[in-house]
Amino acid sequence: MTRCRRLKTSSPQQRGTTLLEVLITIFVLSLGLLGIAGLTAASLQNAKLSQFQTIALQLANDYADRMRGNVQGVTANNYEITSAYDGTTASEAAPECGDPSHCTAAELADLDRAEWVNSLRQRLPGGGAYVTRSGLAVDIWVIWQEPGLQYDDTSNLSVAGTGGSQCPPDALGGYSGDVPVCIYYRFSI
Repeated sequence: MTRCRRLKTSSPQQRGTTLLEVLITIFVLSLGLLGIAGLTAASLQNAKLSQFQTIALQLANDYADRMRGNVQGVTANNYEITSAYDGTTASEAAPECGDPSHCTAAELADLDRAEWVNSLRQRLPGGGAYVTRSGLAVDIWVIWQEPGLQYDDTSNLSVAGTGGSQCPPDALGGYSGDVPVCIYYRFSI
């Protein structure tokens, strides 16, 4: 007769080790999933910021093209926007020309400026601008409120190259809301 030996599968001291390993694995996986969720949220936020920056560049190019079409209005400073940013989203009334078939340079500049500001306000949250001219160089700061961006303790956006520090002091004036995103462009007319 052969004797069969029974193999011990576990000793009394090893009970529960498998359960502990499963709990540790679940904990590590949950940390990994939280990390992935955070990266996804940051990725979406950066994609939105990039989209707004692209829109700002398109709008700045549009305004520069409008100015190139009316150099007389530019040299008379009719395209400048030097009022402080207020974050308003209300549409600006577009003026009409005295003679619709022949607008003066000043009337065309007023119309271009109103249409452009309305486009800013429609396409960017809290969109605004600050525009100055020096000779034939035009400086355009496109300004908007970026929902959900984090600010550091110096009131700058945590995204490099943007934030209130990029705005000229006169552009923000007495604005007391969250520091907006401000991107600078320079064009030659």
